[in-house]
Amino acid sequence: MQRIGFIGLGLMGRGMSRVLLDAGYSLTVWNRTTKKADELMKAGAVWAGSPAEVAAASDVVITMVTDSAASEEVICGPAGVLKSARPDLCVVDMSSIAPEMSRAIAARAREKSVIMLDAPVTGNPKVAAAGKLGIMVGGPVEAFEKCKPIFEAMAAKIVHVGEKNGLGTTLKLINNLILGVAIQASAEALVLAEKVGIDPRKVMEITSVGGARTGAMETRGPWMIERNFDPHFTVHNMYKDLSNAMKLADGCGAVLPATSISLEMLRAARSQGDGEKDSCIVLKVLERLAGL
Repeated sequence: MQRIGFIGLGLMGRGMSRVLLDAGYSLTVWNRTTKKADELMKAGAVWAGSPAEVAAASDVVITMVTDSAASEEVICGPAGVLKSARPDLCVVDMSSIAPEMSRAIAARAREKSVIMLDAPVTGNPKVAAAGKLGIMVGGPVEAFEKCKPIFEAMAAKIVHVGEKNGLGTTLKLINNLILGVAIQASAEALVLAEKVGIDPRKVMEITSVGGARTGAMETRGPWMIERNFDPHFTVHNMYKDLSNAMKLADGCGAVLPATSISLEMLRAARSQGDGEKDSCIVLKVLERLAGL
């Protein structure tokens, strides 16, 4: 089996790494804070001192970090993956970053004869730990086929978007556009129900069938009703993705009015100090506006 390196052991990365270990892959890991790797090392993962050391020990290196700057640093930085990458190495960036950064990193990888795939995911930490993610992949088909068994260990749905780098990250922005707007709509519905005297749970009950059914209501609805805003996908991360979706729209002439409103509500949540909470905390912004 291919030797896998995994860089980035946050909420998603730990579950994804454990799934790969359980599937029988040898795993070398790195994270900015060593403590997040403790459980994985107990399960058989090997710690590396830098992203470059991960690359030296691996056939495929997966990165799952916070943003574009972090991806660039761990892949292209002074101690990054490309510093010690062999020509046959495959780098799979599963972070949610700007498509233009995916293309830029891929170009720098090609200079070292390294193939890169951008392969962001959809799903939460629980889904990641169950190996049921959705994965969208941009990049050469031969690299995709090489990594497909790895993706299959982590995913319930795999979509190869196309041969060009940046297409995976572009589809992720489109996916999260839908999620962000749906969370906003779900929060508005729950606040309106409360204002007119209807138990918000009745909204969840009726929207479990019919055309108004949405995964956002089914997953975030209970959290909003229970006031549980523990992070699954943070305000900061959703704000980043919707901001990038707006830039994408600017570049191609698309108009995204609902996304614009959702972005502003996330901005309000950030300004109120809730950036590290789950993005469904926009409910609290709406409640304040409604006088609740």
